Amino acid sequence: MGLTHTPPATASGRTSTLEQSATPRAVRILARLLLLVFLATPFLLAFVPWQQTVMCRGTVIAYAPVERMQVLTARVSGQIRTWHVVEGSRVKMNDPVVDIEDNDPQLEGRLEAQRRFLRDRLDAAREEVEENTAAAAAQESARAAAMKAAEANREAARKSIEVARQSAANAQFAKDFERDRYEMFDDLFNNPQFGGLESRLSRDEARMRSDRATTDTDKALAEVQRSEAALLTQEALLLQADAAGLSAIAVARSNLRKSEQNLFSIERELQEIENRIERFKARNVVAPCDGIVYRVAANVGQGGQYVKEGDELCTIVPDTTDRVAELSLDGIDVPIVLAYAERAGRMPHVRLQFEGWPAVQFSGWPELAIGTFGGRVRQVDAAGAGGGSFRMLVEPEERLPGDAWPEPEYLRQGNQVVGWVFLNRVTLGYEIWRRLNGFPPVLAPGGKDKAPAKDKDDKAKAPKIKVS
Repeated sequence: MGLTHTPPATASGRTSTLEQSATPRAVRILARLLLLVFLATPFLLAFVPWQQTVMCRGTVIAYAPVERMQVLTARVSGQIRTWHVVEGSRVKMNDPVVDIEDNDPQLEGRLEAQRRFLRDRLDAAREEVEENTAAAAAQESARAAAMKAAEANREAARKSIEVARQSAANAQFAKDFERDRYEMFDDLFNNPQFGGLESRLSRDEARMRSDRATTDTDKALAEVQRSEAALLTQEALLLQADAAGLSAIAVARSNLRKSEQNLFSIERELQEIENRIERFKARNVVAPCDGIVYRVAANVGQGGQYVKEGDELCTIVPDTTDRVAELSLDGIDVPIVLAYAERAGRMPHVRLQFEGWPAVQFSGWPELAIGTFGGRVRQVDAAGAGGGSFRMLVEPEERLPGDAWPEPEYLRQGNQVVGWVFLNRVTLGYEIWRRLNGFPPVLAPGGKDKAPAKDKDDKAKAPKIKVS
């Protein structure tokens, strides 16, 4: 009839189609390789080096306290007259900042007049002290001279006593001699045995001489008594001269002390006036250092505003090159950092990321970090700052190219900073195992003589932990 007939597909044709739709062998091999790599990756990463770090945050400050922000306060009470700066102004040391005017416009003149008056009084008081000092010295010299004269008179009186006693002894000898002579002449005149060998005239002459010798003896004894009385008088005069001299010296010294007290009182008053003058000069507030005016206090911002002593005027940020990063270190990490420093013999290195400087930090692989800066722990405070945190200061340290910190003009005090404190260099597998078990990055050393083992690259190996 003209119709065509299509023969059915053969078995061999179906097998060819299945073979064409099957996965190629190369793809199957690649899939097996990828699966093998996926399964082996954790085991391979276990031996990849990993840098242990402790993260902390803080700000940039000046290390020296005198180079940190300084608040200028009013040293005198008065009214604001003139502001010489505004916020952001750069000032040099001793540049005028603000002038304060006292409520009494004539105060300066009166203070100067009082100072001149006190200086004149001070000169007069000094002259009075010099005069009283000379008077006291003169009284001491006069006492010494009077004592010397009285002692000389006393010695003369003592010698007079010796002379008088010697004269009395001679007079007594003469008296005895003349009495014996008279008795002999009287016996020769009256005794009939001798037949008047001596005349009456000779006997009377001998008697007269005996009486005269007796009178001379009495005179000599009286002279001894007068000499002894004169010695007592001279000793009394010596004591009187000493007492009079001491009294005059005491009066002179008393006058000297009074003049000195007057001098000290005037000096104190003069110092008080000079202090007031210096405080009055403090009405012109000047910059204590080179820096930038950070903030002007709002309560004294307008001219004529009244301020009291101690009120805040403005804040200046000093120029400094000795900058450090003040980081807040968690109390849990403090012993870790200190233990690492003791084991390594140096403070740990720190990588810093400053606010405003884009950076990419890989805590485990610092070699891949971009835009970070180097630092080294300078100190960790011995006491906490509150809230369980401790202050840690980090100073610049150039370990890698580009680690130098930005210029102070750009990196200013108060800039936020994030820091990563470098500790041990371990494997990634150990780090994962440590974190899963909650162990610290660094174990406290067993003793000062113990040191961590070093590998060929002079890097500390991971501490061994015995798990019971």
